[in-house]
Amino acid sequence: MGGRNGLAGKDSLPQQKAESYQVAAPVARRRPEKAGLPKRRAFITLFDKVRGARLERLTMSSVSTRLGVLCLAVHAACAGGFPVLSETGQPFSFAVLGDLHLSRPAFEARQTVDAIAAAAREAQPPLAFVCQTGDLAHGEAEGHKQLDRAGMVEELTVAVGCVTQSFGAPLFVAVGNHDKHAGGAPYRETVLPALARQLNAPLAQTYYAFRYGNACFIFLDYGDYSKAGTGMDYAAQRRFLEETLAQARADPGIRHVFAFGHYPLWPVVRPGFGSDRFTASVVPAFVQTPVDAYFCGHTHNSGAWVRRVDGVPVTQIKGVAMDKSAPLRPMEESRTSLIPRAELDYGWGVLSGPTNGFYLVSVEGPRVRVQFRSGRTVLREFAWQEPGKISDTVAPAPRPAEAVTDDALRQAAAATLVFTPWTEMRAELSVLVNGEKVGDVRLDPMPHWAAYATETRIKLPPESLKRLRAVNEIVIQNPGNALFGLGNVRLDVKLAGGATVRSAVADRFWLSAEQPQAAARHSSTLGWEIIPPGVLNTVKLGEPLGPISLAFPR
Repeated sequence: MGGRNGLAGKDSLPQQKAESYQVAAPVARRRPEKAGLPKRRAFITLFDKVRGARLERLTMSSVSTRLGVLCLAVHAACAGGFPVLSETGQPFSFAVLGDLHLSRPAFEARQTVDAIAAAAREAQPPLAFVCQTGDLAHGEAEGHKQLDRAGMVEELTVAVGCVTQSFGAPLFVAVGNHDKHAGGAPYRETVLPALARQLNAPLAQTYYAFRYGNACFIFLDYGDYSKAGTGMDYAAQRRFLEETLAQARADPGIRHVFAFGHYPLWPVVRPGFGSDRFTASVVPAFVQTPVDAYFCGHTHNSGAWVRRVDGVPVTQIKGVAMDKSAPLRPMEESRTSLIPRAELDYGWGVLSGPTNGFYLVSVEGPRVRVQFRSGRTVLREFAWQEPGKISDTVAPAPRPAEAVTDDALRQAAAATLVFTPWTEMRAELSVLVNGEKVGDVRLDPMPHWAAYATETRIKLPPESLKRLRAVNEIVIQNPGNALFGLGNVRLDVKLAGGATVRSAVADRFWLSAEQPQAAARHSSTLGWEIIPPGVLNTVKLGEPLGPISLAFPR
C-alpha cells in the first residue's frame, strides 16, 4: 500500500534469524533438442548478510538439507518468447499473497508467512510456487520516512528469503510502491536477480512472464507512485503485455492466463489508491485478449469482482496478508462501491483480510478453483472454466437483513450519522436530517492519502430521533462556501431493545462544488479526480449537498 498507510518499522538492525533466510534457485533444465541430453542442475542461494546482503553459492546438499525446497524444472529455451518452468500436464496449485510489509527490526510478518506456508504446503494438487502482489517489504521508518539504500537492501533480502524458505517453493513478485523506496535500485539489485534465477533467464525489467503447465503467468509493474513519477515506460510495458498475451493465446498448450500487479485496475472502496495511467495501459489488452484473473493488493482490502468493459469480463482479485480484522465485515455495509453496480457481473469484498489470509489457486485442466483462506480454513471458494464466468462453490451464509419499522425507528434510543470526508481546507457545516437541523460539524484539512478514509460521526440529539423513518433525507449546508466532499454516508441506529441497525450506504459521493469552480480558486481538485463520474454528485459552490437518501431494510 502507499507510503501512507503501512506499518512503520524501526531503525535498529534485526537481532535474530536474519542470517537464516535463504533463497534457492530451481533446478535448471534446458529443453532438449533430442532425447537423452544430460540435465544440468544449478543451485544458487541468496544468503542474507544484514548490511551487505551479499550472494553466496551453496552446494546441492546444503540447499536440500537447510531448505528442503521444491525445485522446478526450467527450460532455458523459451516457448512463445517466455521461460517455461514446467510442461507438466498434471493439476497444480499456487498461492497468492497480498501486502506483507516485512520490516525490521523484528520482521513480525514472518509469523504470518510461516502460518500461511504451513497451510499451503498441504495443498492438493501440490503447491508449485508462490505469487506475491507487491509491498513485500515495508521500507519505512517511523513517520513514513523511507529507508535508505542499505535499509531497503536488508528488508528486501530478508523478505525474499523469509517467504522462499517458509514455503520451500519459488517466489514470484509484482513490485509494490513500498518495494521501490530508495529510488528503486535496491529492488533491482536484490529481487530481480533472485527472480532471474527462478526463471533461469535474464531479467532487466520489473515486468516479466513465464509458463507453468497449461498456464501463462504475467507480472506487471504498476508504474509511478506520483505524477512526478520514476520514468515508468507504460508504452513499453503495454507492448510487452500485448505480445505476451498474443504468444500465450497462440500456444495450444496454454489454457489459462493469470496476471499480477500491485495497484488495482479499479479501486473498489478506497478512492485514490489506483493509477489511471496504469489502468489505461493494461485494461485494453485484457479486453482484447481476456485473462483468467488479475491479482493485486495495495488497498488492503480483499475480494473478487468481474467488471464488464466494452462487453468483455475482466476479473480482479484483491488480497492482503498483513492486515486482519474479525469479524470480516462486507464492504457494502459501510462503503460505497466505486464501481457502478450495473457494470458488475460478480462481486464480493471485505474491508480488510482474515488472519493469515491468502488465496490458494488450483489449476485442474480447463478448470480454475480459487480458495479465499484464513490459514487452513476456507472462507470462500469459487471457480470458472471461462474468464469471467465465475460460480461460488463455498460461500458464507448471507447476513440476514434486519427489517425495521417506522415505529421502531421513532422509538430509537440513539442514532448517529456517519460519513467519510475529504477536504484540504477547514469547512464549517450544518447537518439536517428529515428537514431538521441536528448539529454542526467542522472538517479539518487532511493529507491526500486520507481522503474519504476516516469516519466522521455525528450523534443525533434525542429530540430528533422521533423524526427518523425507514427512508431518511440528509442535507449538508455549506454557509462558508468551503470545498469538500462526502462519501460512504449512512445512519447507525440503536433501537429501544438494544439492537443496532444500519441504513444502506448512500450509492454516491457528494462534492460541494463543480470541479472548474474549485480549479478557479487555485485549490486542489483531488476530491473530484479520484471519484468515478458514475458515482459522483456535485452542486454549485455554496448550495446545500443533498438530499442524500438513506433507507433501512423494511
